Amino acid sequence: MKKNFMISTMLVTSFCSMPSVAWADGESGSVGLQEIVVTAQRKSESAQKAAVPIDVISQAALANAGVTSVNNLNTVAPALTVAQGGGSTTSFFLRGVGNYNNNGYSDSAVAFNLDGIYIAKPSAAGSFYDLQRVEVLKGPQGTLYGRNATGGAINVIPQHPIIGQNSLDLTLGYGNYNRIEAEAAANLAVGDNSALRVSGRIQRSDGYNADGTDDSNAKAVRVQFLTKPAPGVSLRLSADYTNIGGMGAGQAYNGSFQYTPGTPQTASSPADYSYVPVNLAARSGLLTTQARDYFSKLVIGGSFNNPAPLATPKLNDNIWGVHGELNIDTGIGQITSITAYRKAVLDDLYNGPSFSGSYDQQHDTQFSSEIRLNGKRIGIFDWLVGGFYMDEKLSGNAVYAQYVLSSIQDYRQDSRSTATFGRIVANLTPRLRLTAAGRYTWDRKRFDGTAISLLNICTNAPPPNGPGCFGGPSLPVGDTLASIAAAIPASQLPFGFPPAAGAANARPFGSAGNILFYSPTDVDQTQKNSKFTYRLGAEADIAADSLAYVSYETGYRSGGFSLSLGHESYLPETIRAWTVGLKNRFFNRRLQVNIELFDWRYSNQRISHFGLDSNGQTSFFADNAGASHIRGVDLDVQVKATDTLLLTGTVQYLDNKLTEFTYSTPAGGTNLPPVVGCPYTPGTNAQGAVYLVNCAGKPGLNSPKWSINGGFEQTFHLGDYDLALSAQGRYRSNAVDGFDYLVQQNTGANFSVDAAIRFGSAQGAWNVTFWGRNLTNTLIPVLTTYNSSVAGVLTTSYAPPRTYGVRFSGKF
Repeated sequence: MKKNFMISTMLVTSFCSMPSVAWADGESGSVGLQEIVVTAQRKSESAQKAAVPIDVISQAALANAGVTSVNNLNTVAPALTVAQGGGSTTSFFLRGVGNYNNNGYSDSAVAFNLDGIYIAKPSAAGSFYDLQRVEVLKGPQGTLYGRNATGGAINVIPQHPIIGQNSLDLTLGYGNYNRIEAEAAANLAVGDNSALRVSGRIQRSDGYNADGTDDSNAKAVRVQFLTKPAPGVSLRLSADYTNIGGMGAGQAYNGSFQYTPGTPQTASSPADYSYVPVNLAARSGLLTTQARDYFSKLVIGGSFNNPAPLATPKLNDNIWGVHGELNIDTGIGQITSITAYRKAVLDDLYNGPSFSGSYDQQHDTQFSSEIRLNGKRIGIFDWLVGGFYMDEKLSGNAVYAQYVLSSIQDYRQDSRSTATFGRIVANLTPRLRLTAAGRYTWDRKRFDGTAISLLNICTNAPPPNGPGCFGGPSLPVGDTLASIAAAIPASQLPFGFPPAAGAANARPFGSAGNILFYSPTDVDQTQKNSKFTYRLGAEADIAADSLAYVSYETGYRSGGFSLSLGHESYLPETIRAWTVGLKNRFFNRRLQVNIELFDWRYSNQRISHFGLDSNGQTSFFADNAGASHIRGVDLDVQVKATDTLLLTGTVQYLDNKLTEFTYSTPAGGTNLPPVVGCPYTPGTNAQGAVYLVNCAGKPGLNSPKWSINGGFEQTFHLGDYDLALSAQGRYRSNAVDGFDYLVQQNTGANFSVDAAIRFGSAQGAWNVTFWGRNLTNTLIPVLTTYNSSVAGVLTTSYAPPRTYGVRFSGKF
């Protein structure tokens, strides 16, 4: 790694020594790379003049890459990994900073902002359509944005109404898997100083998996009104609605681990276990006849019987919001006020790794308000001050039915975040600037929840030495305790179920030797956190089109709660980040070379895992178990080789190593050792026998060492028409996509190619595009999960297979 940093430093030094070439870039009449305007620093500026690490993706690039939601944004942002879990749960990892969100009441490590509004739950963001661009900011966001984040921020900026313009943009498309897409945006002039914009999108496709999962079914609409009633005053009102249906994310079985005492450790299995791969197609899903047959023969550890069938998943998510943005120019600067109200209602039934879960009418409402003053320069100082307030209320029912252990949860969470922030820039010379920014945040969370745990235990000796409890009941899936009880045959229902308060919590379950334990958990806690985060930076225009910058910044993510006795809460996590960067354009702005070196220290890293609660029962909770050292180099190159040929390439080298990562996991059955790819030692705590797992030294999750994108676009002018050919290749080296660090949770290196042929009018009035994505049909694992409850089975979710289609776009 030291060698790589030395090479990168030499590259930066060599670029810095070329001012004479860079000064020639600004010659008039040059036909170079286009400028991209961003608002990442709460002001409009060229991306090349923004002294922050940022990826900017235009609407055209999003369309070509097929990015229609947050779930496939990683295809155009090399530093980002997006994993979709059960239902509509979405997890972001940016350079390995993140965690798998396993419930509805945890926060994301990467802030998601839609039209300047922080969205507390990214799954409630809706579809991507009628956009200006998407900005992916890499590194902690602890000063200017609505909510703190340790990993970075994703800013989704829609097209705004244009005063004085009447236009209609229309897109229609069809592809394999019966993919249908339709998008429209109408801009209407309303008098001389106002405009209305109405846009919407419909998208449907069959599932990529044989059982119909990994499908899409979404429709969305947005209405905006912009008025400028007086000079220096503008008001924009917006309302949007999205419905997401279908079956949702799917998975496929990989195989299972069988406990065989004395078995030596192998490349594919820990000691005392044998890995037995399954003979099913990777895209079979969990619900085909063959997959159901395989699942029905698995053995549930603890209850030692066979599982009940998995449920058929469904999504029914309704998301809407309204907000207003007011801008007023005053004698001391521009005042901006953004006030928003958003609501999401999730009604999902999904399958996880050999278990079923559901969100039953989970309601998430949030009110937020931000006001800031971007002041006029005072002497050499540019300055900005502001304040932010958010109140999020979450309530719902969730069930995690893992057959040996089911958790029926009812919860309410009230999260309030208040912050003041400011930034000052000292313009020491026309070329040299120093920046200091800070933010003080007060977070208050109150959680009130109840979890009823049902534990199904066999009293007979386990196989192969005993009969187990085969033929006995398996815990069924249900939205509530009553619905689960109703699904259990009367002859098997435990007497007096559920037991009255204070009654014995164990009941005979069926006639095969099972015992059903009933354990309620109540959590009613309040957590208050406050933190000052800051950014210090220096930037210099070393040439007309060359910007060098260095920054040190800190980030923080608020703590939270788990429905587990003894593990009710976890602490905030923090990050410290150094960044050194250089942004250049050479040769009449035909060549762009941007390079960034980063060094991050990630502390109190949050993880979620199974453990023992204070009653000695198996529980699932989050705690602060890790720390990481993350460093690397990011190189971005664009070449306008001719007036009609554009070449692009990005390379990220990432070294993400866990410096700490320890947790305890309960000993299974008769003190069975854990199935993990990390060293462990047996131990005990006050609740019972455990194993202490230590993954220090392992790479961080979702952190490929190499992420490389490269592509071209060649345009041919044919009289009144243009023909454009484009292709984009993506390479990712191996990464770990599962918490247990098993060899099966290595993605392996993968390479995929997208391509498109576009033909249309030279004036851009219309075009027809034939597109193909993942033309290599590469099988790319996204999330591989191990379930110790059901025969140690492994399941994997995959990125989309080869897709192709045709799309018509017109401007009227």
